[in-house]
Amino acid sequence: MMTKTVVILFLSAASMAQTILVGPRDSEAYSFAESQADGSSTFAERKLFKALVQAAQLANQAGPQTVIVKVAAGAYTGKANMGIWMVPQLTNPEAKLHILGGYDDQYKQRNPFTNLVNLVTSEGRNGAFLQFAKKSEIGELVISGLVFDAAPSNKYDAKTNSILKGTSRTYNMISFSQLKTQHLVVDSNVFINGSHGAFDPFIMPADANATIDITNNFFINNIKTLKTEASSNRGAVVKTMRFANNSFILNWPYNPDPTSGEVSCINLYHKGGAAAVVFDHNLFAFNPGGAMQHDWPEDRMPALTLKQNLFFMNAGLFGDGKPDAGVFAGKFGTNPKYLLCDLITIEDDFSYTCSGNQAFEPKIPITLSDLQGADSTQVQRKDTVLNDIRRLFGLNQDGGTVAIANYAPSMTFNPQQIPLPTEAKAKPYGVQIDQHFQ
Repeated sequence: MMTKTVVILFLSAASMAQTILVGPRDSEAYSFAESQADGSSTFAERKLFKALVQAAQLANQAGPQTVIVKVAAGAYTGKANMGIWMVPQLTNPEAKLHILGGYDDQYKQRNPFTNLVNLVTSEGRNGAFLQFAKKSEIGELVISGLVFDAAPSNKYDAKTNSILKGTSRTYNMISFSQLKTQHLVVDSNVFINGSHGAFDPFIMPADANATIDITNNFFINNIKTLKTEASSNRGAVVKTMRFANNSFILNWPYNPDPTSGEVSCINLYHKGGAAAVVFDHNLFAFNPGGAMQHDWPEDRMPALTLKQNLFFMNAGLFGDGKPDAGVFAGKFGTNPKYLLCDLITIEDDFSYTCSGNQAFEPKIPITLSDLQGADSTQVQRKDTVLNDIRRLFGLNQDGGTVAIANYAPSMTFNPQQIPLPTEAKAKPYGVQIDQHFQ
């Protein structure tokens, strides 16, 4: 039986909690926000980018501040529709900033995967969706309940049903700019169609006890999704980087061939990025270049834990259609070609902590795009459901070369068809829609 974890936040008497309620113009949510605003502890805002500026100002006040930005469902654009959101410099190591999306019209309930907060980007965006100013410092940063869809800033070739990587924007979705913090939480977001990854948790630890929690997110159809790299601070590195209950589905190598420099969904960095990296109850499915890329020698790696994760068909690029193939794909220091490691190999040949991991089909309903038209700038995305995604890769169960017909085609996230496992025994793995940061 799945045990539900509930996080309860206690604010000390010395802490001052301030809330910014964000709702779209002319919406019921914004009308409610205005009725609650008192100009001292509660504020109302129509534009998310303005709310983030105000949040930084409040967080930078002296003392242990807690600033919560509550964002109601809707579509939000950046300033002048540029499709970027910038957080000014944060300068208070005692403060907490929580950016929480997915609220209903009265900000009572939060459902990040049904009350979608869409950050609408644009063609030609000149940076990450969400950017933090350089030399920022804050005690805790939480980013939860946002949808980052990079498709509007990408270009696609309707003839080949593939992304045109060279003319798509080569920025991550979040840029932390080496923000200094004790605790980073990235929770219950959707990262989809990233042409240059979702984000790297490249923060500077406040001290040797700093932690990073990346939990309950969907990572779908991104190119070279994420690297487990954080910065260091006078020799101190992040104590623990934890990935729990994330769904990594159909994420792509940097190039659609088995000799690409970055092939796997997660690029495992050496112990200079974190002392320990933990993967717990995640779902890795249909990532053609492997679930995790392991290029560093084992003796240079952090303490790595893989426990109770579900893997399924993560080596299509290499022609291996076995369920547990491609848990690791890597050169392990000196090997000239990629080697594939399944669960048994990892348990037998490496000194990492591995327990309870599984490999079977989760039966995920995937919403794919139906690309039409000859002009890639006019391609429209339509929802079509593909229950057996193996057909996308033409996986050959008997071995041999696998031809990938489509390379990172545009996909949609449909709250009416959330890509959760339909296989009963797979449901504890990956995103849990009834659990999120509180």
